[in-house]
Amino acid sequence: MYVYLNGRKVDFYDGETVIELARREGVEVPSLCYARGARHRASCMVCSVRDRVTGQFFPACSTLPAGGMDIDTDSEEVRQLRVMSIELLLSDHRADCEAPCKTACPAGFDIAAMNRLYDAGDIDGAREFLRDGLVVPATLCYLCNAPCERVCRRKDLDMPVGIREIKKLLAAGTRAEAIVPPAGNGRRVAVVGSSPAGLSAAYRLRRLGYETTVFERAEAALVPHIEAGKVPAATVAAELEAIERTGVRIATSCGEVSFGDYDGLVSDGSAARHPREAVITARTRQPARLVLEGFRAAAKLAAILSGKGGGDAGDNAGDNAGGDADNVRLFGSTYGRFSEAERLDLSERSAGDKRPSRCLHCDCDRKTDCRLRDCATRFGIKSPRYSRETSLRALDRRRAGAGLGFEAAKCIRCGLCVYNSENGFTFAARGFDMRVMLPPGNEANVDGRLTELCPTGALYAL
Repeated sequence: MYVYLNGRKVDFYDGETVIELARREGVEVPSLCYARGARHRASCMVCSVRDRVTGQFFPACSTLPAGGMDIDTDSEEVRQLRVMSIELLLSDHRADCEAPCKTACPAGFDIAAMNRLYDAGDIDGAREFLRDGLVVPATLCYLCNAPCERVCRRKDLDMPVGIREIKKLLAAGTRAEAIVPPAGNGRRVAVVGSSPAGLSAAYRLRRLGYETTVFERAEAALVPHIEAGKVPAATVAAELEAIERTGVRIATSCGEVSFGDYDGLVSDGSAARHPREAVITARTRQPARLVLEGFRAAAKLAAILSGKGGGDAGDNAGDNAGGDADNVRLFGSTYGRFSEAERLDLSERSAGDKRPSRCLHCDCDRKTDCRLRDCATRFGIKSPRYSRETSLRALDRRRAGAGLGFEAAKCIRCGLCVYNSENGFTFAARGFDMRVMLPPGNEANVDGRLTELCPTGALYAL
């Protein structure tokens, strides 16, 4: 038997759904409530397709193909229905994809991730994460006006998290002698200038295995590129030592240098000095932003040297800082302001908070692995069209068995956790008030496999 798929004649197998047929033929049909090999029921309608013969729309995840169908998966009408379905789901989705502090940081540094390590007692991990994301973190703390603290959600309850002081504390505890240089890849690169951009480019290239040398015309590194007297000399010296301990060589008082012996070059673009050159194109003097620009230049040079070209290769340059993949701006859900009920609830639950940072960890645990966010990004949704009408409270997180957490406000009620756990999750109420819940005593009946099925950050590993 056969059907037409976007005008192409294809065979189908008994028991095969339309979404399975399409994906087998290399046609991507998005879905949130479907998982291959798992029990599911159509609910999200994000996988909607249309039969051109009848004009009927139907969910691809639960419909079996029938002879004579002419299945349309990519017309504007299909796209519009999918967009509407996603926007309706977002209207009931109370979540921050990214913490406001990360969004406000000029370097895009993931502060909440650092605080998680810090609060878990992994001080060395938090310190390494900080250094990898900002390279000269203590210096930046003296120069930055802390927009991260101004938008911290904790201030809606009492006082913002002291982010700068945590960073300074972590940086001050750096033991340079404990830093282990990464293995080399046999290639040499040069970086012109020891500004925050130059140093971050050098640091990132060294992390990628390149033997890296920074050339600075002035008598001292970094100091000529920051506001005089703003940063203690001992702090600058400690930051430079940490960079050099990774294997970066910093040469000062340099005159004209020939770069012919180097495989590549990062420069400020004042003159073309190498056929394989990545240019730092920053039009800002904001130090944290310069760190991000340095990461991007390093990624561009690495792409050039690997034969993948330059272009916009640096737009996802950071491991924990930087832009979005493939130069696409990721959709970002946000709580907006807490309601009075949420504020009172959070204040009560935070009263006995023993975490050293006092951070609410308001970003999503699944922000890099959320299919709802992926779909919203794919369809170019910038913000939800419909106002949020959920009665579920933000950051109301509950334990859901060994090593699992559940945040109902992020749940899209797809039912995958319900249908794939025996005496575990269940539905409560009906209609618009329907929600997923885990009855007391059922915690032992759920396990970590459910996080792989959950399309959002509602279910997450603790």
